[in-house]
Amino acid sequence: MKKTTLLRKTLNEPHVLVIPAAHDCLSARVIEAVGFKAVLLASSMTGDAQFGLPSIGLTTATEVVNLSGYVANSIDIPLIVEAEDGFGGALAAYRSTESFIRAGIAGIVISDRQHLMRARDPHNLVEVLPQKEYLGKMGAIVEARNKLDKDFIIISRIDAGAVIGDDEVVARAKACVKLGVDIIQPQTPPPQAKFKEKDKEGLRKFFIAMGAPKVMIWGMGPHGFTAKDCEEVGAKMWVPRYSPRSAVVDALFGVYQEIYETGDYTPERGPRALENSRRLKGNDFWLELENKYVP
Repeated sequence: MKKTTLLRKTLNEPHVLVIPAAHDCLSARVIEAVGFKAVLLASSMTGDAQFGLPSIGLTTATEVVNLSGYVANSIDIPLIVEAEDGFGGALAAYRSTESFIRAGIAGIVISDRQHLMRARDPHNLVEVLPQKEYLGKMGAIVEARNKLDKDFIIISRIDAGAVIGDDEVVARAKACVKLGVDIIQPQTPPPQAKFKEKDKEGLRKFFIAMGAPKVMIWGMGPHGFTAKDCEEVGAKMWVPRYSPRSAVVDALFGVYQEIYETGDYTPERGPRALENSRRLKGNDFWLELENKYVP
């Protein structure tokens, strides 16, 4: 079964789909080994992890497509990729979509943000494309999808609420769904907001206004918002807000700092470490192949 078809089948199952974020093949393989059914390649993590660049729109379509292909081919579960703004206008986004499909990606997220560098500066307000321009871009992406693989998932990330308001988010969401977009990711409320139980009813009404549950919504919520909360308000998928990137950075600093200070590093290598290594997809396969064919 194609991974695009598998992702559609998974999304049609009951309950919310939890999709952790990865930044490379290793983290994606761990996500798969743990038991998750899909992986998100997050732009906020891949910029510095793979290219040594901040996540402010500096990576090119070619770089992201190539990296996405490596990650997709390292796992058996579907990969969704944050494709920023599609790497240009409508025509560029059309071509980028073709490239992602041919690379074996199961779906992409396309933002309505404008001037990604300024939009990611906390001292500036988010700028978004005019509705007509964004819908033109999403229409081109849908056409590229329909030409190559109708099961390919298209996710519309809508940031317009930050500067225009929730009514504009709803309007863009409904227009995107009419074009053929599969999932809506309303980027509200602000991530720094503290979750309160009463927020659930507001989010539920917001998602219903966009068409939930018939329309699949990528549930966004403030800190403390869980997969269970997400499901209760009518969302179909959820990506944990906490990025494992910080845990990886902390662990690497610990290792290299100890080597720098002592000239040695002795990790605890018990049965669990060995078992975790063996759980990763591919390790046993290559060992069996070696035993079979290498004298």
